[in-house]
Amino acid sequence: MDRCGWCGKKLPQGQRFCSDDCRERCERTLAWDQRCIKWFLLLLAVGVLALFAGALCAQNALVGGGMLLIGSDILLFPLVTPQTTALLGMRTARRAGRALGAVTMAAGVWIGWF
Repeated sequence: MDRCGWCGKKLPQGQRFCSDDCRERCERTLAWDQRCIKWFLLLLAVGVLALFAGALCAQNALVGGGMLLIGSDILLFPLVTPQTTALLGMRTARRAGRALGAVTMAAGVWIGWF
């Protein structure tokens, strides 16, 4: 049994989407992801640099700020792996990615300011 690429419903063997609506939503989302990948990578790089600088300078606020930036990046641009998409469907996988971004942001606040 395969799963729908968007909603994750079980499908007969050989089908990729359960409806044309799911196919169109998936294609629109993939096109949006392609346009936003450069911003995702830029924010990720800045966040990692902030984490690295905070670790070198022993500044918890800078480490927390880096984690906050990485978490907000994942929340804004939930680019999930193809394996997660195949397992859950794109809609559910992106929700899980956003939830993990929110958890990363919370960890950044906790590390940086508590």
